[in-house]
Amino acid sequence: MIRTFERENDLAVLWELPGVTELFTMLDRFPVDVVLMDLSLGPGQDALAAIMNIREKYELVKVIVISASLDWEAATAARAAGANGYLPKDLSIADMVATIRGLASPNFGKHSFRDLLDVQSRGSATTQAWQRALSRREQEVLAQLRRGRSNKEIAAHLGVSITTVNKHVQQVLKKLHVKTRSQAVAMVTAEPWTQVAGRRR
Repeated sequence: MIRTFERENDLAVLWELPGVTELFTMLDRFPVDVVLMDLSLGPGQDALAAIMNIREKYELVKVIVISASLDWEAATAARAAGANGYLPKDLSIADMVATIRGLASPNFGKHSFRDLLDVQSRGSATTQAWQRALSRREQEVLAQLRRGRSNKEIAAHLGVSITTVNKHVQQVLKKLHVKTRSQAVAMVTAEPWTQVAGRRR
């Protein structure tokens, strides 16, 4: 995974630790924007307590939890501890990198993880209906939202006007029955079909 991150122009891995013992020493010496935290750290290692301490001491640092599976109870606990995101390890590397980039983006702010949990609580029985409802271009716009891009950046990437992107974003929100961009991104994080659609160009 580290080698994958290092191939990305806007990502850099500054350090890696086997546990949380030296975590705060490293954060003081080598500040980072994002900490990836595995919930399963072994005996005597409390990941949730570490997340709470990061939130108290380094409020600008974002914490994204990596877990073996998509466990909503664990995700809720991570959110309560102050994590900004939660990713299962069975995501593809490409999807994980894109989702980390999106969750870490200032375009989503602090509410994106809460929105993911709110969306999940409503259930995902209508996923196939969403897929049919969104046009291919709307799926592309949704995939770009997931990567943390602003409407201006999406317009440049897709070669269309900002006005056109604004219209597509509004249609995406309407068809997904959500009110905010971060809620739409939460659905992308929780539902794999949009991840695939976004790469088909």
